[in-house]
Amino acid sequence: MGDCYLKYEEKIGRLFGLYGQFLERHPVKILVIAIAVNCLLGLGMLRLEVESGAERLYTPVNSQASKDRDYLENIYPSTLEFYPHKETTAFSEVLILTKTRGNMLTSAFLDDVKKVDNYVRNSISITVAGTVYRFADMCAKQSGACVVSGDIFLSNDFKQMMLVNNITYPIFKETSLSSLLASPSASNGMLVSAIGVKITYYLRNSYSDQWEKAFVAAIADVPVNVSELAYSYSSALDDELENNVGGDILFYSLTIALMMTYASIATSRMNCNFIADRSFLGQAGVFAAALSILPSFGFASLVGVKFMSIVGIMPFLIIGIGIDDVFILMSGIADAKSVDKSSVSDRIYFMMKTSGIAITITSVTDFLAFLIGASSVFISVRNFCIYTGVAVLFCYLNQMTIFSACIVIHERRIKGNRHCMACCVTTKEKESLREDGKTGCLLYACAGYPPKDRRDVDSPLERYPKKLIQKIVSYLALKIIIIVIFTIYFGLSVYGAIHLEQGLSLPNLVTDDSFFHKYATWIEEYFTTEIVMSFNVKNTLTYSSAWTQSVITSVLTTAKNDKDIDSSFELNWLTAFKQSTLYVDTSESAFITALQTFLTNITQYASDVVIDSAGSTITSSRFYLKTNSLKSTYDRGQMMLRMREVTDNSAIPMIVYSDPFIFFEQFVEILPSTLQTVGIAIVVIIVVTIFFMPHPTLITIIAVTLFTILLGVFGFMYYWDISLSTISMIHLVMTVGFSVDFSAHICHAYLAVDSDNRDAKVQLALDRSGGPIFNAAVSTLLGVSVLGFANSYIFKTFGKLMFLVIFIGLAHSVLLIPVILSFIGPLNNKGEDKESGETSPIPGPNSKARSGPV
Repeated sequence: MGDCYLKYEEKIGRLFGLYGQFLERHPVKILVIAIAVNCLLGLGMLRLEVESGAERLYTPVNSQASKDRDYLENIYPSTLEFYPHKETTAFSEVLILTKTRGNMLTSAFLDDVKKVDNYVRNSISITVAGTVYRFADMCAKQSGACVVSGDIFLSNDFKQMMLVNNITYPIFKETSLSSLLASPSASNGMLVSAIGVKITYYLRNSYSDQWEKAFVAAIADVPVNVSELAYSYSSALDDELENNVGGDILFYSLTIALMMTYASIATSRMNCNFIADRSFLGQAGVFAAALSILPSFGFASLVGVKFMSIVGIMPFLIIGIGIDDVFILMSGIADAKSVDKSSVSDRIYFMMKTSGIAITITSVTDFLAFLIGASSVFISVRNFCIYTGVAVLFCYLNQMTIFSACIVIHERRIKGNRHCMACCVTTKEKESLREDGKTGCLLYACAGYPPKDRRDVDSPLERYPKKLIQKIVSYLALKIIIIVIFTIYFGLSVYGAIHLEQGLSLPNLVTDDSFFHKYATWIEEYFTTEIVMSFNVKNTLTYSSAWTQSVITSVLTTAKNDKDIDSSFELNWLTAFKQSTLYVDTSESAFITALQTFLTNITQYASDVVIDSAGSTITSSRFYLKTNSLKSTYDRGQMMLRMREVTDNSAIPMIVYSDPFIFFEQFVEILPSTLQTVGIAIVVIIVVTIFFMPHPTLITIIAVTLFTILLGVFGFMYYWDISLSTISMIHLVMTVGFSVDFSAHICHAYLAVDSDNRDAKVQLALDRSGGPIFNAAVSTLLGVSVLGFANSYIFKTFGKLMFLVIFIGLAHSVLLIPVILSFIGPLNNKGEDKESGETSPIPGPNSKARSGPV
């Protein structure tokens, strides 16, 4: 199998080698054309459009909830009388908590609540066209009064009852207190304590958005004594998302600077050889990777893909991929025959024939991973994958053109004995200068010699880490320890993956210093999440029929029997109508006539029944139930699915809907969508790997390694307190491609080594690929390390997951895979290993043993 692979690789490698020869003949032309194309495509950014909105970005496209909302909005239009449970509108909300988190049932606290309310109603205003608008001019109204949820705490009745410890709970004066109080405690139906309240001011005016901005700017100035405030408004999350990543823009420059610095150090041998020095070459590689960001943004903008704030993490990813390619290509040219024994054309041919294939494998797999991710039902995932997939493609092209052209120019300079900085001709080596008595600046600034083998260009960071790794995987005892460690790792990964939480926490979407972060944190920590749902009858029915009424009652009863539904709450126009003196069921026409009179008197239910223009039939109606407090995003999603199952099983067509269902859709969609996307990506990546490396043993090793790396990323997300959400899904799609990169490099290098001894093949594979893999990993980890200081949850999550996949991938590629290959790795001949105790010598840099790409 190994011999067949070598012949197969020879054919593919020859194509890359021919390109290398073409590149060697026209390096400057290719360099100029490539840079020009990058810049021209970058002009597409002039058409850059921004996509924003939490619902748009982080909920599934064409979800059931969005379809239900569109359908119901056409049936139940807005009415003059506003009821919060029936429709959404703009709002501003204040959370008022005691400073000490002690009991709020004191006169001092209620005085603070009244101060806040008075400030909102009278001190916050906007001026439009010379007219001053205060809350009374902006509010949504019911029976002519502004609708304020939580105004019960402003009433004299509440204060008087509080003073005598007589506040009933959860219902007080026909008002449900459970969702309005922070951390309430009750005993025998009486409220014992709470630490705060929630007050919501509903708005219905064309200038509502302006008033909301004025509200946020002024509300923090309320002079309170024993309490503190958190606040928000209806579009706060969308507005904050637009500014979420922008504050961390400094990290782009820091990352590029760190990676360029590391690339210079890692590629410089630091021996004052100013002919063979490669530090500037390393910087050129980082530049080529960074430049690929420009055409990717431009091209994506030209084809109409909108930019989102989360795309801001893409440059970190692309530079990491580019650094990997840089070290692989530089390792490839270092493996070629020495400059004095071959031409520049032959050296570039060898580099492209070997390392060109290696970076092609990883670039194609990365690109396909993001291409598959672009099929996601989440707009945020889709757009991110398009931007990043295009950037991966341009990064690969830039490395094969811009950076490779720089390598050609570098090789020509070495061939001509020219200085790495001044490009002046160096005529003497350091030894000759010493013989002439010339020392000091002349010796150390102008001296040097062309490298004769890999040892003349390998830096300490390329040489010593791989030597340590080679030593570690040489001893049987250490091999056993490695296997034990990875067994423990596998067990921890499985446990973490099983317990991984799903859903996106709202505080995580914004920076820690955002006012919305404080508000969302308080909401999650102190207040209950109770959802009012409408059960909507879709078709025209005969409501005077006992059968129709019994079906509706049965559906609502079944729903109320659910563990997450509050059985004590129900808003039912039919029940209220039947209990009134107006109820008539002798005929449908008499029923509707009496119902119209009832709805005129009881306006609370007026918009819950849709009667046709002729007044002869009821075309639709709705009823309301409420959930218990649901803190877990998983529980919210499952509750929604169970309620849909109830309506689906109904004898009459019904829809259950609530506005939060729009966001609950991600809770039920995120896991199957992630598994589907990642699963397809894994299959495609394995197929691509088979094309470039068709050996069943190594393909199996890569596939298993890919699975265990991804399992580790999923599992350790649990330990790092990262939930499975649309944001982490974006990063997980990214990790699929990264998971195979290092593994493919070490396996490719192993199989390309022509030897009949597994240990020898492992040692030489590590010699050729260990340094590049280590430095690519360290440079990427160094770059993303700055994200630990970021404010954005998006950046922090990206940094954590990048650390996981790079660290775990590095450990697999330089420890676990070499150990496995030393036991079961394929050989390049049909014979078995040599007799026990006989070892094959490890080929050195000038050995004739065939070494493949890293």
